[in-house]
Amino acid sequence: MLDAAGRLFGAQHFHEVRMEDIAAEADVGKGTLYRYFNDKEDLFLALLERSSRQLVARLEEEKKQGGSPRDRLQAFVKAVIEFFDERPHLFDLIARAEVMRGPNRAFPWQKARDELFQLFLDLFKDGNILGEFRIRDPELAMLMMLGGMRTVIRFGKQPRPRDLAGQIVANFLNGADAGVKTNGIEPKALSRLAITSRR
Repeated sequence: MLDAAGRLFGAQHFHEVRMEDIAAEADVGKGTLYRYFNDKEDLFLALLERSSRQLVARLEEEKKQGGSPRDRLQAFVKAVIEFFDERPHLFDLIARAEVMRGPNRAFPWQKARDELFQLFLDLFKDGNILGEFRIRDPELAMLMMLGGMRTVIRFGKQPRPRDLAGQIVANFLNGADAGVKTNGIEPKALSRLAITSRR
């Protein structure tokens, strides 16, 4: 039933999906659906809770693989992008849950969010300690990394470039112009040329 709801939420706006539609997609009676879920909001929160557990489980699996901080960062970026690509409706569900969240209502995506935050903070700390890269403000860097990944997932090219995770990590850690040449001139040399040509 949750898979059916996920498919419909992925293809339509939330307000367009009816319980009748979900029951038909799941090939169950409407009464069966209401036996497990009070209403569409309840069903959608259960879907979000399940997705949260699935993302945390996937990240835990990636964590077990080990590797250098840079390798792990790339693996986590790849895992997160693939996870959301497999669930195109998920960002909309998360946004809706945030709007619905009241003072006494649990936010089903919070565990996954906390896990993601901590995972990237730990990686940046490891990278700093091992001297593999230098992150001066890990909390800001973590928010920028996750925000950038969200934008890539929502608006990036499809199909995804084969080494998308590697490109994201390289741009993030080394700067967008790292290693880029313009007409055979390194970017730093171009900057010096621009400064001297203005004098």
